Amino acid sequence: MDMKIWWTRLRPIRTAGEVELRIIIEPETVIPVYQRLSDKVKQLHLLGMSMPEIAMRLKIDPKTALRAYRH
Repeated sequence: MDMKIWWTRLRPIRTAGEVELRIIIEPETVIPVYQRLSDKVKQLHLLGMSMPEIAMRLKIDPKTALRAYRH
């Protein structure tokens, strides 16, 4: 019988606890709604619109419109 024996180098099996893993979590920069709308609210106010009218036009809360104006 001519049987070939294959020799392989034994390697230990790596488990999940042995695998090095690096994850970079970058902070998400979310701009608040009132800051995004600030320029538009100021522009509409200069055109003579009141805060309730601006809020209704932009479909936002009147308090958000006022906060955007003050920003």
